[in-house]
Amino acid sequence: MNKKIIEQRAAKILSAENISKPPIKAEVLAESYFGLDISWETLSRKDVAADITFAEKKIRMNELLADKFRENAGFWNFTVAHELGHWVLHRNLPIDERSPQNEREADIFATHLLMPENFVREEFAKLPRWLPAEMKLDFLAKKFCVSKKAMKIRLSQRELKLIYVDFDDYSCYRSKEEFWDRGGRQIKLF
Repeated sequence: MNKKIIEQRAAKILSAENISKPPIKAEVLAESYFGLDISWETLSRKDVAADITFAEKKIRMNELLADKFRENAGFWNFTVAHELGHWVLHRNLPIDERSPQNEREADIFATHLLMPENFVREEFAKLPRWLPAEMKLDFLAKKFCVSKKAMKIRLSQRELKLIYVDFDDYSCYRSKEEFWDRGGRQIKLF
C-alpha cells in the first residue's frame, strides 16, 4: 500500500476525533473509535509484542512483555497503534496474509498516527535551538508518548530531517555538519 494513503488514513482518524496536538493515545482510539478490546494474554512467542484477532475485535498484548510495557509507556502506545494499523489497513485480508510488508505498513500507520509531520514540526520548533539533539529527542519522545527509538527514527526521516542519526551507535546530531564533524559514519534516510 502507498505510504501517502497510509498517512491519509491516520490523518483522517485524527481529524474525525478532533485531535490537534500530542500525545495521541492509541489505546483510547482503539477502544472508543474502533470498539476494539485490549487484553493481556500469553502469546506463544516472546518476540511478538502483540497481535490482533480481527474476528474477535481484540488486540492481545503479550503478557510475557508486561514489565517492558510498564517501564516504557511509549512502547505500549506504539504497539497498540501498530495493531490498530493492522485493523485499519489489513482486516479485510485473508488471515494468513501477515507478511513483512504488512508489518512495515502497520509501523508506517503507527508513526503517522502518533507522530504526524505537522505536530512534530510544531513541537520541534518550540524547543530552544541550543538544546542538544539527544535532549530534544528525550523531550519529544515523552511529549508524543512514544519510545526514544521511534522518535529518533521519525525525526530522521526524509520528510522531516530534523535531526541526523548515526545508526552505528545511535547518536543524534542537530545538523549534517555536526554529524560529520563529530565523526558520524552513516546517515540512514528512511
